[in-house]
Amino acid sequence: MTENAVLQLRAERIARATRPFLARGNRVRRCQRCLLPEKLCLCSTITPAQAKSRFCLLMFDTEPMKPSNTGRLIADILPDTVAFQWSRTEPSLDLLDSGTKPGLSANGGLSPPRMLMSNGK
Repeated sequence: MTENAVLQLRAERIARATRPFLARGNRVRRCQRCLLPEKLCLCSTITPAQAKSRFCLLMFDTEPMKPSNTGRLIADILPDTVAFQWSRTEPSLDLLDSGTKPGLSANGGLSPPRMLMSNGK
């Protein structure tokens, strides 16, 4: 299995860390890829697939570190998934750049119908 977008975000977060990430369940021995307990590791059962659409995951700073992160599973199954760290006050430059690329649209390229209203009616 290759590194997915969420695992890349996790590696970047670990590199910036000043102390270990110690959340509930931190004493459980976990698979370092799927973060499930070693006895329940799903890595050998995950089969990548193709989809007509792509996922763009926006994750808060510590979200890639959490074992309950389902975005990791999405990124494992759909390799074209992209993930960005999200901060309302400091958005990722990569995220901002991705919005200007042709062919990318938050709604699949469909525009909502427009209605012309006069006199507020």
